[in-house]
Parts: sequence; C-alpha cells; structure tokens
Amino acid sequence: MIALKGIGHVNLYVADMERSRWFYGDVLGFKVAEQDPDHGGVFMTLGNTFHTLDFAPHPHPETAQRPVRGQIGLIHVAFQVASYAALRDAYCTLLEHGVVVNHATNHENQRSIYFQDPDGNGLEIYYELPYSLQLFPNGRRDMDEPLAVTAPGEPLPAWLLEEWPPAETRARIDALRRADGTRPSPAVPD
Repeated sequence: MIALKGIGHVNLYVADMERSRWFYGDVLGFKVAEQDPDHGGVFMTLGNTFHTLDFAPHPHPETAQRPVRGQIGLIHVAFQVASYAALRDAYCTLLEHGVVVNHATNHENQRSIYFQDPDGNGLEIYYELPYSLQLFPNGRRDMDEPLAVTAPGEPLPAWLLEEWPPAETRARIDALRRADGTRPSPAVPD
C-alpha cells in the first residue's frame, strides 16, 4: 500500500485565464503563489501549501468539450470551511458575485452547497461536524436531505440561519472534546 499524505492539488485547463483567476481568487479566496508564463500556468494556494489549484489556458477553448453532467470522471471538487458561519458567508459571497448555487444538501455529518466554476466544473463548499468519524463510526445513514437555495437578492434560506447541528449532536461533540482534553464547543461548533 502507498502511504499517501493527502490530495496535493487539482489541475485544470481553463477557457479564460483572467476569468478563472478572478473566480478562484476574488470569489473563492485563493491567492496566486506563482505565475509561470513559460509554461502558461497559474498556481494558486489557500495558504497552507504552495499550491492547491493549478490552471493553464486550454489551447482551443472555443472547440473544447465542457464538463457534462453524468460523464465518467470528476463530478466535483469540494472545499471545506471551518465553521457553519463560514458556510453561510460562502453562500452569501457566491450570490454577491452572481454565482448560481445549483443545490444544497444536508448529509447528516455535513452541509454542502454546490455550484460551478466559469468553465462548468462542479464545485462544493461544505462544513463538516467536528469528530465526524467518531460521531458516525459505522458511516452515515445516507439520509441526504435537500436544502432550499435562493437567488441573488432573495432572503437567505432558513437552514443557513438556524443553529446547526441540533443540541443533541452538539452535546455529543462536547463530550468528545472533553475526552480529547479540549474545551467545549460554542453554540455552533467550529
């Protein structure tokens, strides 16, 4: 077995370098770590490694096939946020920048929002409960629940304004934190 440390980066061909740099930089918060004009690439980071996302211009974007729902291969790239409040902020930021949120799901141990980049690549931003592996040692029940989404200018959906997770789950997280020797969680776990 190979001892992998983690997923290093995602590499994408893009139709428009400036549009992609704006989307991943200004909207999603990536920073440019390096631009390599000799090889045509941009290396972007979230700050914890040199690069998390690389992209290069497609040589023929006008005739290149775009991602298609149901194709074999990549469905989406998921980005994790550190708190439920950060998920709410991400949702608001997407709408403020005119990004359509396609759908949202309560996956029991996490809540996720799904959307696409300018080239049609599927993306997800999610908040996962602390101690999810301990809370769900036998896996989730896969009782995914669709969550409402709104468009720019509409009020936020109610699920983004509620206290989540429920009190019973917060109590279980607090017990796991105490067993770990860390402090109990605030009203919404981080």
